Amino acid sequence: MTHNSNKISPKQLLFLVLQTQIGVQVLYLPSRVEAIAKGDAWMSVLLAGLFSQMFILIMWALNKRFPSATLYDFMPRLTGKAAAAFVQVLYIVYFTAQSSLILMAFYEVIRDWVLPETPKWVITGLMMLACIYLTQENLQIIARFFLLVSIVILVMIFISVYAYTHSNLLYVLPIGQAGILPVVRGAHEAMNTLSGYEWVLFCYPFVEGTPRRKLAAASAANAFSTLLYTFLVFTSLVVFSPSELVLLPQPVLYMVKALTFTIIERPDLYFLSAWIVVVATSIMACMYMASTGISHLFGMSSHRKPVLFTAFVLLVIALLIHDQAVMRTMGKIISLSSYFFLGCVPLLLLLISLALHIREGGRRLAE
Repeated sequence: MTHNSNKISPKQLLFLVLQTQIGVQVLYLPSRVEAIAKGDAWMSVLLAGLFSQMFILIMWALNKRFPSATLYDFMPRLTGKAAAAFVQVLYIVYFTAQSSLILMAFYEVIRDWVLPETPKWVITGLMMLACIYLTQENLQIIARFFLLVSIVILVMIFISVYAYTHSNLLYVLPIGQAGILPVVRGAHEAMNTLSGYEWVLFCYPFVEGTPRRKLAAASAANAFSTLLYTFLVFTSLVVFSPSELVLLPQPVLYMVKALTFTIIERPDLYFLSAWIVVVATSIMACMYMASTGISHLFGMSSHRKPVLFTAFVLLVIALLIHDQAVMRTMGKIISLSSYFFLGCVPLLLLLISLALHIREGGRRLAE
């Protein structure tokens, strides 16, 4: 069931997906993909974008058969209530774990670059307060905020473009040096970075317009995110030598810090200011999808209270985990599980719907 307060336009869907995809990994992705695909890392990101588009098409085809229901609404009608409830719990855990991992990465960057002496609970707590404040609102307000703050992406692009004054294109030559397999493995590393298109599963019925316009909005967001990440990875590749990239965990920040402007000092702090906003939107998106899952699971009319519970859980997780090895393991688990939640589940549900001829208005949906 949809409400007018949750109605959004295709343009707002575009920015929901875009702001969720562009998050904490903006800083980390170049070095991580380069470690696998070397000078062809930018090709890995493009390949990851194509895989993401395949997942978007699967989600769109599934939701098109149930245009007035979210994943949480129609899943019981395809798999049965018990199985749907179990999978729904897994989705809640997935989104909560993902948001806590983003929060931990956010704290590490702020600690290393801006506030080395500030306690962890202060930095993470302030971020959570801001996220709770907005995530408790309805989808329409969240979408408007995501659209409003999208200007910070242009700031990040503008600052990064200036780095080409110190670039060396020879660093990426010869093209194809890594081979096909490393490029594919690099695409796997970039896949979790591009997650955010799962909004299609949870807000499709609230988006006004035709199914094609909804698909176009999600696809345009994915294309822009893919090109932006490709641009940042390529820029890092031509600014830093391969031996330097091995030593830089956040090459984008080091690249920006090295820039000099006539009237601006420490451009990396301006970049971080814009980056904090996009990180906040990514956390908000995961919190919203987790809290709406909780509210649906327990038959609650609003997701406002589940937001508080979700925020508390992910904050506790972020505060308790300090070991880098644990964080890396957690990141690998989330990265692998994203294929299940964003690809396998929607595809399986689509096949069940097609095989049993179940769609909105059909026999089992009307029961």
